[in-house]
Amino acid sequence: MTLSKQAASLAVLHVTDVLQPLIILPYAGRVLGPMSFGQYAYALAIGQLAAVVVAYGFHWTAQRRVASLRYEPAAIASLAAQVMATKAVLFVAVCLVGFVLAGDVLALSRPTFLCAMLSAAGGIIFPAWLFVGLERAWQAAVAVVGARVLALVCFVAMVASPDQVALAVAIQSAVPVVSGVICLPFILPIGFGGFRSVTLSAIGMQLRNGWSGFFFTAVDVALVTLPVALVGHFAGYVAAGQYSVAEKFLLAARVFFRLLMDTFIPRVSYYAHVDPAAGVQLIRRSLFTVAGGAAMSIVMFFVAPYIILLLFGDEFSGATPIVRAMAIIPLLMNINTFTSNIFMFSYGYENEWAALNASGLLVFLVASYFLSFVMAEQAIVYAMVAKEVVVLVVSTGFFLIGGAAVLRTAAACDAGRVGGYPPAFQSAPLEHEADRFRS
Repeated sequence: MTLSKQAASLAVLHVTDVLQPLIILPYAGRVLGPMSFGQYAYALAIGQLAAVVVAYGFHWTAQRRVASLRYEPAAIASLAAQVMATKAVLFVAVCLVGFVLAGDVLALSRPTFLCAMLSAAGGIIFPAWLFVGLERAWQAAVAVVGARVLALVCFVAMVASPDQVALAVAIQSAVPVVSGVICLPFILPIGFGGFRSVTLSAIGMQLRNGWSGFFFTAVDVALVTLPVALVGHFAGYVAAGQYSVAEKFLLAARVFFRLLMDTFIPRVSYYAHVDPAAGVQLIRRSLFTVAGGAAMSIVMFFVAPYIILLLFGDEFSGATPIVRAMAIIPLLMNINTFTSNIFMFSYGYENEWAALNASGLLVFLVASYFLSFVMAEQAIVYAMVAKEVVVLVVSTGFFLIGGAAVLRTAAACDAGRVGGYPPAFQSAPLEHEADRFRS
C-alpha cells in the first residue's frame, strides 16, 4: 500500500475513534448530568490505563518488527500469536489487581470496573498494530468504523438517566471487543498456526522486547487519562467533568499526530535499515505539517470556547479557560511527533527516547503538584505544556545532530549501495518489493 492510501485509511480509523466519542459527549453530558458524567469520565480513564498495561506498547515495537517481516507469513503468524498470548497474561494480572482495589483505592464499584475492563479485553483480539505494520490499515479501519457506529446507536438508544453510568461505560469500553470480532475474517488468512510457538520463554521475550514501547505508551496515555483522575481527586467530579469536556478538543488534535506516526513510522523504520539518509529526508519534508499544528492551536484558543457553550450549555462554562490554556499544546506536539516519536524511535535512540518521555512525565507530575495549590484544574494544563517543552528541546537536539550525522555518513558512502540495498530513491515502492525479496 502506498503512503497516501495508508494515510487515508489511518485517517478514517483515527477520525472515527475521536469523532464517535465527541458525538456522544453532548448527549452524555445532558443525560447523565455533571456528577454522573464525571463518574463516567473517571471510569473510562481507569479503563484506558488498564488497556495500556495490557497493550504493553506492542503498537510500537511489534509494529516495527512486523514491518520487516511483511514477506514471511510464518514469522508473522508466530509474532501475532505471541503478542496475543502475552496480552492475555497481562489482562489476567490487571483484572486481579483492579478487582481488589475497586471500591477502596479506586472510586469505582467492582461491576463498573469490570465494565471498564472491556476495553483492555478487546485489545487482545483486535491487532491494530498488525494491520498498521503490514500497511493494511484499511482492514483495521473497517472494523473500528463498524464498532463505533454500533456503540453510538446503542448508547443513544439505551442510556437515558444518571443511574445508568455502568451501562454507559460498558458500551463505550466494548468498542475494541466488537472491532476484534469484525476483523476476524482479515485475521484468518494469517492463520493460527503461530500459537504452536507460544511458550513461557516466548512471552518473556515479548515482554523484554516491548518494554520501551510500553514505557512510552504508558507515559503518553497517563498524560491523557491521569489529568481527569487527578482533577477529580483534588477538585471533585464536577471539575473532572469540566476538564474532560475541554480535553476532548485536545484529543481531537491528537488524532492528527497519531495519523502522522502510524503513516510514517513503518516507512521510516524500513528506511532506517536500508537507506538511513532517505528516512531523514522524509522526516524533513514532512515538517511542513507543523502548519497544521499551528492552525489547531489557533482554533482551540479562539473557536473552541464558543463550541463548548453551544453544545454543552452554561453548566460547562468552566471548561472555557481550560481549553484556552491548552491551545499551545498541539503546536508543540506536532514538532515532537517527528523529532521524538519518529526520529529517535527509528534511528537507534530507543533507550534515550524512553528516558526522555519518563523525564517528561516526571516534569508533569511535579509541576501538577506544586501548581495545584494556586490554580486548581488549570495546573494540570500548564504542567502538560512544561512536559512538551522539555521533550521539544531535547528531541530537537537529537534530530539536528543525529540527522546531520546520518546525512554525512551517507554522503561518505559509495554512491549506489548502502548496507547491501539500493538507495530508497532508486528502489521500487514497498508494495512491489515482494519479488525482489523472494529472488
